[in-house]
Formats: sequence, C-alpha cells, structure tokens
Amino acid sequence: MRRDPFDDLTDRMQNIFEEFQDMGRDLTGLSGVPVDVHKDDGEIIVKADLPGINKENLSLKADKDTLEIAAEGSEEVEEENEKYFRRERARRTYRRTVPWPTTVDPESITAEYSDGVLTVTAEIEEEDDSREIDIE
Repeated sequence: MRRDPFDDLTDRMQNIFEEFQDMGRDLTGLSGVPVDVHKDDGEIIVKADLPGINKENLSLKADKDTLEIAAEGSEEVEEENEKYFRRERARRTYRRTVPWPTTVDPESITAEYSDGVLTVTAEIEEEDDSREIDIE
C-alpha cells in the first residue's frame, strides 16, 4: 500500500517542531534559570523561576559576593492519538551563579520556595572594610 505524501510531510514537520523544542530545552539548561534581582529597603532580593522543581531538589549556597542555585528536575511527556503513542522522560540539571550587586551579610540570607518561584533575600552589608591611609 502506498503511503500518503501528506502524512510524510506532516511527520517531517512534527520532527522539526520537536527538534526545536528540544533545542530550546537544552538552551535553558541551568544557566537559563531566569532571575530578577532588585534592591528594596536595605535588602537584595533574588527571584528565580523554577517551575516543576520540587523543593527537596533545590540547593542554595551563598557568600557575601554570590548566590549559587542548583536544582534537578524530571519531565515526562505522554502523547497519544489514533496513529501513535509516545512517552518520553528527561532529567534536567540546573545551576546558576548570581553575583550580588553589592556585598551582603551571609548570615542574613533567607529563602522561600512557592509555586515554582524561589525568593532569596539578603541584607546589604553596611560594614565598610576600607580605611583611610596617611600619606607620608
């Protein structure tokens, strides 16, 4: 039986579409974690979008200069219609280092995670380590 050329075209278009989707997923790996950083009342606030990530799979490290966000997530896609059935699983690892725009107090850093949004807050360090130097 001869195959309909429109089915071939449809299959090829579907494959191209899936390749673009996969390419987009690869490009948004860990460094693709979108973040917003802003200053408010003596604090620096970082918000990161991590949809589909469980709180247990998040890890944060911070010092006075940087914040490191690490996460692991998995995704499962199932599609079914009268012609085919597809099931795919993917595991993603995310890692992003965000520099604080100014020095912060590492002991003041707090974090909350709700509805796929991570919010990290740190107090700006008021201490000035600089000193005046006498010129001889």
